[in-house]
Amino acid sequence: MTRLRVIALITFAALAAACTPAVTAPRWTFPPAGPGAVSSAPPSAEPGAHATHAPGGPITTDVSVIPDLTPIAELADAPADEQHVSYAPTVSPPIDRDYQARYEIRLEVLENVCTIDTEKGVKVSMWGYRVEGDEGVTCGSPGPVLRGRVGDSVTITVTNLAGNTNPHNIDFHAVTGQGGGAADLTVVPGETRSITVRLLYPGAFMYHCAYGDVPVHIMHGMYGMFIVDPETPLPAVDHEWSMMQSEWYLTGTDASGLADIDKTTMSDENPTYVVFNSAVGALTGDNTLRMAVGERARIYFVNHGLNLNSNFHPIGSHWDAVYPEAATLAGNPIIRGSQSTLVVTGGGSGVELIAQVPQTILLVDHALTRTFYKGAVATIVVEGDPNPEIFQAGGEAQPTAAATEPPAAAAEVTITKDGWLDPANSENAFDPNTVTVKVGETVTWTNGDTTMHTVTSGTSANNVGSPDGTFDSGFLAEGAAWSYTFTSAGEFPYFCTPHPWMIGKVVVDE
Repeated sequence: MTRLRVIALITFAALAAACTPAVTAPRWTFPPAGPGAVSSAPPSAEPGAHATHAPGGPITTDVSVIPDLTPIAELADAPADEQHVSYAPTVSPPIDRDYQARYEIRLEVLENVCTIDTEKGVKVSMWGYRVEGDEGVTCGSPGPVLRGRVGDSVTITVTNLAGNTNPHNIDFHAVTGQGGGAADLTVVPGETRSITVRLLYPGAFMYHCAYGDVPVHIMHGMYGMFIVDPETPLPAVDHEWSMMQSEWYLTGTDASGLADIDKTTMSDENPTYVVFNSAVGALTGDNTLRMAVGERARIYFVNHGLNLNSNFHPIGSHWDAVYPEAATLAGNPIIRGSQSTLVVTGGGSGVELIAQVPQTILLVDHALTRTFYKGAVATIVVEGDPNPEIFQAGGEAQPTAAATEPPAAAAEVTITKDGWLDPANSENAFDPNTVTVKVGETVTWTNGDTTMHTVTSGTSANNVGSPDGTFDSGFLAEGAAWSYTFTSAGEFPYFCTPHPWMIGKVVVDE
């Protein structure tokens, strides 16, 4: 061994020792979010002989944390009503039985053309997965959310549908074995193969196709999540959801809106889209998540990449609890009261938040160009009574001059509530988007949102506004109205200064 290599190994060992905490944080002690929440106290259980710690104690590496495995021949079948598959953002109920079991999960590979940006009409050749026989699912990205319990024996069967054109497989990050099972699950169109595996570690794990040009297969949407519950169940919460971040690297679209994979921008790590659950708007608008004041929600989050780490942040809230790396083994440290958590490519996290006040929480990648320009935004609508002990707006601003009654409006435009939240789908942020009046007539804009906006004349391209000086409302608070009388004919585009993707137009006729 060379002297340089010896020095490097010694240095690495020293760094590893320095970064290893002597004591970890306690687990499962935080209270339920509200009076209706289920107690978060752990179920009473004695750790098995395999455990290196009691719940709440420090973890060591003296003994494996892998559970003592019940021989496969002695395993009971999982209860008939136990669910192991769902589609994001839904997750199957937590598995809280106190024994290991066996069951089968059967998946199919899909290849179809699917829309990922409805507003712009962008479609891709999407490859992915669905539950076997679920013919109502034609777009397979993200793939089904799988769920099991640590120690379980799972037979996973994959069928590549006969109408497909490419070989595929699955590499399960939750699986211990060659390629996470990929080699033995490689299937050509029309073929079916199976593996039987033990779930050795709890957490939220990525799975993905690992056949051939692996980045290209992942880029076509071949990924999903496998949640493995720990022996000591996590505290009960009011909601559990699954979210997955991924990237699309695309060329321009053809006449039908179909875009191809762009390997140049993929290699340059410059995605066209960064999205949650595979598509722009998958968790906004009609697809928004919902909870009530006082409730606690847990999100299992996996970053499929292909290239970028995620900076997962709830605008208007906090992560009350973070399970780093989604490593949910009892005794691992959790973080309380975090603003953002880093989720590496190919990794996961578990986060929890409490709905403290009514609002719309934005879930974002806080590398904000990905959120504002590329689609990485989800929303949680929180409904319920205000809590002025936590948040209350200040008094209304007083006018600096006597208010004058605006002339009667020939047209009225509403700035819609939350219309600005999704930059890729903000065509109705000003409603109606285009109005037509005559010279000498007045248009009145009313802010129906809780966020301040402006009505500023000029153009906006690529989310950069260019005012032309014709008119500007200044900032309009919630409920405020502003009017402008047009004295010449023409077309007058306008936008919102802080949210330049909000655009509208006034057409003035003679």
